[in-house]
Amino acid sequence: MFSKWGLSAHGVYILLSIYYFGVSDGFLNMCGYIVPESPVVLSTGSNFTAFCVLKDPCPPYGRIRAEQVIWKTKTTVVPKEQYSIINETVSSVTFRDTSMLVSPLTCNILLPGDFIQNIYGIQIQQGFPPEKPTNLSCIVIQTQVTAFIQQCSWEPGKDTFLSTNYSLKSRWPNKEFPDCIPQDTNNSCTTSSVVFYVTLEVWVEAKNELGVAESDHIEFDPIKYVKPLPPHKLSLNSGEFPRILKLSWENRFNESPQELKYKIQYKTSDSTVWTEIPPEDTASLRTSFTIQELRPNTQYTIRLCYAVYSSKYWSNWSEVVGFTAEDRPSKGPALWRNIKTSDSTGNWTLRLLWKELNPSEANGIILKYEVFISGRPPLSFPTRYYTLNTTQLTLNVQSGTYDVSVTAFNKVGKSPTSVLFIPATDSKASVKNVVAFPEGGKLWVNWTAPKESVSKYIIEWHEACSNLSCTTEWQQEPGSKQRIFLKGNIEPYKCYIITVYPLYIGGQGEGKSTQAYLQQGVPANGPTVRTKKLGKFEAVLEWNSLSVEEQNGFIKNYTISYKTVTGVEKVVPVDPSKTEYLLSSLSSNTLYMVRMTAYTDSGGTTGPLFTFSTNRFGKFCI
Repeated sequence: MFSKWGLSAHGVYILLSIYYFGVSDGFLNMCGYIVPESPVVLSTGSNFTAFCVLKDPCPPYGRIRAEQVIWKTKTTVVPKEQYSIINETVSSVTFRDTSMLVSPLTCNILLPGDFIQNIYGIQIQQGFPPEKPTNLSCIVIQTQVTAFIQQCSWEPGKDTFLSTNYSLKSRWPNKEFPDCIPQDTNNSCTTSSVVFYVTLEVWVEAKNELGVAESDHIEFDPIKYVKPLPPHKLSLNSGEFPRILKLSWENRFNESPQELKYKIQYKTSDSTVWTEIPPEDTASLRTSFTIQELRPNTQYTIRLCYAVYSSKYWSNWSEVVGFTAEDRPSKGPALWRNIKTSDSTGNWTLRLLWKELNPSEANGIILKYEVFISGRPPLSFPTRYYTLNTTQLTLNVQSGTYDVSVTAFNKVGKSPTSVLFIPATDSKASVKNVVAFPEGGKLWVNWTAPKESVSKYIIEWHEACSNLSCTTEWQQEPGSKQRIFLKGNIEPYKCYIITVYPLYIGGQGEGKSTQAYLQQGVPANGPTVRTKKLGKFEAVLEWNSLSVEEQNGFIKNYTISYKTVTGVEKVVPVDPSKTEYLLSSLSSNTLYMVRMTAYTDSGGTTGPLFTFSTNRFGKFCI
């Protein structure tokens, strides 16, 4: 009797399948075979014994005996000490460690003339029994209003290297259900048989030719693990109320008597941050909810999902987009002025300027502006009224004192009125210590507030340019501010003149100015130096200051470099406020080469080379 099965001490098996050699049916049938042919035998890491059973006789070789058998793994001869002669026609081979086996294993005979003839072979396949499946979990997914599927998944464990079958099993205490067989996977299974309000016992069985393993059994109540279809037919309605939106929808999970819980989130459509309604506000079964404290005339994205109250699985989100209604503007336009005095008459060209309200202030589409301007005594200037759809108004008026007001209108109503007092002279206290500086890619302005209470500040700035035609920009800030950044288009390497005006009720303070760069660069050009006077041992050099456009930063100093043709170069520093310099201790009747460099905090730029010769005789000459 020969056993065809074997089990290792480690519980790991080797499966063997038939491996045939030769082409003659007669040869295969007459000469012998190996036992076992294909069943599972010894495991990896333990003993395995195979038997070669010879047939007698074996044409064309005649009578063959077990002592002629030679065992091979692939092309390697197995050492003879692993052989055993069972009887005249049976030879066995034993492997103490099956992890060393290499397929195929063949039985061969040694013929006269040292010729080796293959008799039979088997192909060895190593494998493992299945491990216990773990982490079994199930979910019920609603696919239609009255249709559900149950999906269960698990972790199958390490690869068995064999064909391993998994089946999902379930039962009630008195009834077993058909197995669910996974399709194209070993770790999940889906069934359409779902019954609510009954607790199932569910587990996974894994089976291959080496063994069987079961997962832990779990109790599964489908209603506690159901994921419903998302709500649909979402709609938004604000009616005439500018700060609310009423969200309505239809629920698609209607398994009575289950309660639902909801998540409602909203955001402005240009934002990435969601605000969630507190869960306690949405706890009851519903098909609508009113979201409050929104901004008027604003597009909102609102999303909604729900879950069965006892379930941990939420539906997917459903989204809807809508606008709140318009409201009257919440703030008056920021108001300022620009005054140019005529040299001939002393009258003013008065340009009134105001800013468009931002969307959160306009609360709708601004349709028009109403402007009133009136002069204070002793001016005989009648009150004038203008209706405009632009943000500026230019007037030719006498120099004097004026009251100006601007009001913005949308279809709902009007804004608070913005008022500006235009004085003949600055009549109130001014700010102090105005400082501007770059920080974080922005140009910031600091100042010290007056002792008087300031209603607001106007910060005005323009590029410092040689032709005096650069555009002026401005912004309005609350009276509580003492530090702001400029909100316009600020470019690097350009100098800006910044003025801070405090505004009071009924007047304004004198503007205080400073200069600053967002980023300094090296000067575009170096100074061009020339001689103003020449002497025997001295020379007065002069140069023009660099234009604002050439400076690219604050000039912190100059250097003058000079030398003779064969001499050592000397360098002298020069104050940036100077435009001339005396070089002394020179040699008479000598040619000098000189260059001048201008420096900012970012570096220096050298101007063109200039040469001059000192006099042979006498004092300075021009």
